[in-house]
Amino acid sequence: MQRPSPMTFARWVSTPETRSAQAAVQDVAAAVTSRRPYYLPNPLLLHGLAGSGKTHLTSALVAEVTRQCPKVVVTVMAARDLADCRVEDEPNALNDARQSDLLVVEDLQHLPPWAAGALAQLVDCLHARLCPMVFTALAGPRHLESVSGRLASRLVGGLVVGLEPLSAPSRLVVLHDKAQRRQLAVGPDVLGWLAERLTGGGRQLEGAIARLEALARLQARPLDVAAVSEYFHAEVEAARPTVDRIARRVGGYFRAEPGQLRSRRRSRQVLLPRQVGMYLARQLTGLSLEQIGMYFGGRDHSTVLHACHKVEQTMTRDAVLCGAVRQLQAELA
Repeated sequence: MQRPSPMTFARWVSTPETRSAQAAVQDVAAAVTSRRPYYLPNPLLLHGLAGSGKTHLTSALVAEVTRQCPKVVVTVMAARDLADCRVEDEPNALNDARQSDLLVVEDLQHLPPWAAGALAQLVDCLHARLCPMVFTALAGPRHLESVSGRLASRLVGGLVVGLEPLSAPSRLVVLHDKAQRRQLAVGPDVLGWLAERLTGGGRQLEGAIARLEALARLQARPLDVAAVSEYFHAEVEAARPTVDRIARRVGGYFRAEPGQLRSRRRSRQVLLPRQVGMYLARQLTGLSLEQIGMYFGGRDHSTVLHACHKVEQTMTRDAVLCGAVRQLQAELA
């Protein structure tokens, strides 16, 4: 069977959740190859969960630019590689990047706080030279602890695009494409079953297709839903939304310990993620208001109901919170 080909735009599967990010990256590629970067919002920040396609898009960008313009200077670096960065002792990596025609910095969530100043200086230098820059991160600037002040303002001043978690119909499109590329004979009912029950992005779905391929080699007969459901049973159960899983994921997103969400504390740092946790528990589990309240610190049903109404109302006027809740809901569903 065929092996996956390198990450290129040709291999990218366009879905409604990622179309804006795809268009933004292709605009960068066109600007670099045409040597007309002056019309671009700069820098571009792509953010989304692990496996949402950020690396695929940046890899496709680099492949396209170097294919069309081999002499273009492209610098790709990981934010964690700047761990030894100091403003007064700037590493050669950043010095060399000043001569770039395109800069890509991956995983800003791993940027050491003390490296932010030097990276902001680099952004200013390249911005003055009209050099396109692309950054990736798990979350937007407001939720990146190490990105603050000067660097955050530079990122917000460009274009910030989120890659949303895939819906079930989009997961089906991706699964079908990956199965077709591997020449894996599998029925639409099997792919539909997986699309409805597996969460995650392209990387996780690629893994699911690889496991399907392994299962197909073990079976003499064609794959059916019964065999696939048994094979993926443990994975599907592990992904099922529970209040514990919701509390861990919400706590991680808002940088609050799950134990704090279950405590009696009422500080703003804890109150908002606790309310979001209650809201998602009501949306995604079959627990009663009383059971949800008991989990989140022994609160009564009226407190849970108030929290759900509060989150719903805030989402109508706070685009950042609305996006965060929808992202968490799509990931946990």
